[in-house]
Amino acid sequence: MNSSFYNGISGIKTQQFGLDVWANNISNISTSGFRGSTPEFSSLFASTLSGGGMEPTINNGGMGSQSQTTGLNLSQGVLENTDNPFDLAISGEGWFGVQGQSGQTLYTRAGSFSIDSQGSLVDLNGNYLMATSGANITPTSLSQTKLDTFGQYYNKTTSLPATPFAITTLGDAPLGTVGAQTKVTLPDLLYFPPEATQNVSYGANLDPTINIGPIQIALNATDFPATVTPVLSQVSLSGGIANTPTILNPKTGDVVIVTLTDTNGKTLDITTPLDATNNWSIANYDVSSLNVTVPLTVSSKIQTKQEIANVAHFTTGVISANGDKDTLDFTFTKRVPQPASGSTWDGEAKILKFYENYTIEQYDPTKTYDPAVYDVDLTKGTVKKIYDPALYQVDTTANKVYEITGSQTGMLTFGGTGELLSNTLTSISNDGSAIALDLGKPNSFTGLTSSTSLNKAHSANADGYVEGFLKAYGMDGNGNVIAEFTNGRSSAIAKVAIYHFQNDQGLENVTSTLFSASSNSGKPIFYTKDTGSFLGSQIVSNKLEGSNVNMATALTELIIMQKAFDASSKSITTSDQMIQNAINMKK
Repeated sequence: MNSSFYNGISGIKTQQFGLDVWANNISNISTSGFRGSTPEFSSLFASTLSGGGMEPTINNGGMGSQSQTTGLNLSQGVLENTDNPFDLAISGEGWFGVQGQSGQTLYTRAGSFSIDSQGSLVDLNGNYLMATSGANITPTSLSQTKLDTFGQYYNKTTSLPATPFAITTLGDAPLGTVGAQTKVTLPDLLYFPPEATQNVSYGANLDPTINIGPIQIALNATDFPATVTPVLSQVSLSGGIANTPTILNPKTGDVVIVTLTDTNGKTLDITTPLDATNNWSIANYDVSSLNVTVPLTVSSKIQTKQEIANVAHFTTGVISANGDKDTLDFTFTKRVPQPASGSTWDGEAKILKFYENYTIEQYDPTKTYDPAVYDVDLTKGTVKKIYDPALYQVDTTANKVYEITGSQTGMLTFGGTGELLSNTLTSISNDGSAIALDLGKPNSFTGLTSSTSLNKAHSANADGYVEGFLKAYGMDGNGNVIAEFTNGRSSAIAKVAIYHFQNDQGLENVTSTLFSASSNSGKPIFYTKDTGSFLGSQIVSNKLEGSNVNMATALTELIIMQKAFDASSKSITTSDQMIQNAINMKK
């Protein structure tokens, strides 16, 4: 009868243990990353009352129960959305590694991380998140202007000078070994250096349509005298067009325009017709309006009607070696006359860097203007700065002046159906480094074409990036900590580790959500591909994994434990009553 007391007492103790476990589960049902436990029981021992001979059964008597262990519930918890990019959840097996001040690595499913005052990723208890460093951030020096730009994003203070860092692009940080994991430090002043353009491709259609119209063509210098000396304020001179091959179809009566310029820069235009022998002349023309004390400079052009060379002009942005946004300027001019089949175009490419704004000043008679630097128009009362066309390009529409930092010419030939046959305009210098120009593959329609029937949209692609300043940190789908920059670029900085164990049930509780490895769990390992990326599990950003405790199961188990506790206590009172009855029988 005494054994029933022992059985009842052990039952009460056992069910109390179960109540404690399930009560702890319920109390942590809202704890992120909490792993529920299941209480497990076993019999203490049993005694053999009879049997062991020829009887078909064994007559055993139980001697109570005991708490055996708590089994860890490893099922996936519900993923809940958050607005913090460093709220992380593991979809699948595995654990985050965190390191406390003692240097011990602990393991958790609670992925609520943030950046501390030192720029490190830490959990709610200040433990460092463990990851593989991308080793692509190094200290750098920046001008005060660039440092001031950081101040627009990070409330720059003078009391805490910070060291700026530069980053090199890293697409996916490979996961290192278990022993190579370290804390993640994210600097506030992170700079993305500019990348110069190295490749440009362009696609468009160069229209080869023949256009006939009036055109003025400058005569070759050998077709007229360079100077003329006035006699009694009159000039006489003559010339031809034989040495100007760009005149395709001269006709009698075409107008030749002769421009005389005196030493003061004043000009006078004289017109004369072209005769039947393709010659022209001027006799005794009054030039008294000019300064005739010295010989006059002569230039000449003809106005005729013939095919006008088509011109196509394209631009696209490029990045210089120092990070400036420059312009790649293409000009394509069709050769005339064109061949019987296809067309030939002369191409010119220039790199244009903004130099200054183009301005037209009002003439000030009190000032002295250097004629080598300024063009003075007394009639209009204006002064324009003179720019060497070999060094500068003036855009009078946008009122901007660009410095020509690179220039290259070439020739493009096209077949009868518009396909590019050959191209010698293949590269251009960009502040000392070469840009490869891809205008299309030979015998194809991939880049530039020249056809009257093709309608091809302009397309331009250029690599290279301007400098970037840190905009935000975040995570990608491969477990990488990502830095995002103002130039649109992004780069991985580190890869967060996912730890696995041979026996997760062997992990030892340190807190409600932190575990430590033991001899029973085995050493931590990584599941990775050859490339270092995760195998199986995935880290999800902007989500937290909720507790995996099921409320319905927990309440049901509480009822079972309660009833078992009551029943065990009933067995004790029943045994007590039976003993009292036995004692009373003696009386």
